[in-house]
Amino acid sequence: MMSRILKSIYNIFWADEKKRVWSIVILAFIIRFLSILPHGNHITVPFRDQNTYYSLARAIVDDGFLGVPSVPRGPYVEYRLEHPRDEGFYPAFHDSMTAMWDEQGYLYGMVEWGKPNSFFEPLYPLVTAGFYLLFGDNFFFWRIVHVLFGTLLVYFVYDIGKRAFKDERIATVSALYTCFYPHFIFYSWILMSEALLLVLLAAGFWAYFHLVERPRWYWAVLLGLFFAAFALTRSFLLAFFPFMVLFVLIFVKGKRRWLYAGLAILAFCLTMSPWIYRNYRLHHRFLLLSTRGGYNIWMRNNPYFIKDELAAMGVEFPPEKLDKLKYREYILGYPDFSPDQGELERNEILTREGIKFLKANFGFFLELCWIRFKWTIGYKGIGLKGPLLSGISLLSYGPVLLGFLVSLFVGWRKLVVSLPLWSVVGYFILFYSLTHEGLRYRVPVDPYMILLAVFAAVFVYERFKRRPLTESF
Repeated sequence: MMSRILKSIYNIFWADEKKRVWSIVILAFIIRFLSILPHGNHITVPFRDQNTYYSLARAIVDDGFLGVPSVPRGPYVEYRLEHPRDEGFYPAFHDSMTAMWDEQGYLYGMVEWGKPNSFFEPLYPLVTAGFYLLFGDNFFFWRIVHVLFGTLLVYFVYDIGKRAFKDERIATVSALYTCFYPHFIFYSWILMSEALLLVLLAAGFWAYFHLVERPRWYWAVLLGLFFAAFALTRSFLLAFFPFMVLFVLIFVKGKRRWLYAGLAILAFCLTMSPWIYRNYRLHHRFLLLSTRGGYNIWMRNNPYFIKDELAAMGVEFPPEKLDKLKYREYILGYPDFSPDQGELERNEILTREGIKFLKANFGFFLELCWIRFKWTIGYKGIGLKGPLLSGISLLSYGPVLLGFLVSLFVGWRKLVVSLPLWSVVGYFILFYSLTHEGLRYRVPVDPYMILLAVFAAVFVYERFKRRPLTESF
């Protein structure tokens, strides 16, 4: 009886690829759907950024512009009016700065309330505006879309694994790991941009590996389109896209690879063009990136402003050490902007002064980079409170990190696959080590760490068993 059951499971799940893929995809949907049920329509706590995107959506729908609404609105704002934070929850310096900005009528002292700006990338606010038009404040249905994003991610991981490594075992195990990976499930119910970022980056690599396997013009177009869509959600990826074009020229076979590279660039530029045109009309200057860079330099290198975040991760700078910093007035206050200075000028001033501060205190900057690096590649997050959540994160991410590190030694045998995946993981880790730490910011490349980790495990296993990697199951 038991043998017949096991044989049936094998025939359904392993022997028939179509049934196997559908089983994994359906399982992914069920897990993610169940994860959103306890949250229903509730988005007030604990993550304030959910309300930021909600406010941006309402500004688009109600006020007709991409920017910060004239009046703060949303469930989080309403909740905080009724349940104010305890005194001392944030550092006193943080509270004094936000009070000053609120009095001036500016978000972070950078962009004026009630006017269009380029502080936030446009795609996810537009997506949430669509959610609001379709579903209103029924956040359960917003989460259903996130569930679909997460389910699609699992399919992309399977197909990437199959086409990149030519091994259904790697594809299957990677998809199953993605199916149960807690950090991916988490973004089924948290209404922030990570769910969209995960699926867009996966779609970009899905198109790339299709192009490498069977070169066609439409895969090149989709490659450019999906990477541009990611850049319209988080603009720092702009600098990585040239590497993807280079990989097309190196790894796509045939004389048409220059054509495919050109088509990818064209699709990328055309997808970005509405955002560039809109910014030119708004600022009378060409602008690719968001105007958030200068503020991020000031904030993420300011131990006074993010003292609570540093403390939550066990980092504390002695006051006497901070007193010795050169040009310390940069982090003890904020530029005295004039009302006629717009967000571009404010961003340029903060960026220029920030670079001056970092150059004057290069050793301190390197120390901050090391702290950010450890946070970015680590398993702990500021929101992961308590031993249970930290333990789940360690048990799920630890094997991935270990397998990824092993892939750095064995992946050279599969360079057409490993080099693009190594590159995107390395790019994310390097960028966020320099700028803005956090587990949240590494999550979009976790699928590729999983793929490389499973590849490394299969490679090591087959070396031990002395079987060729390409042998199918």
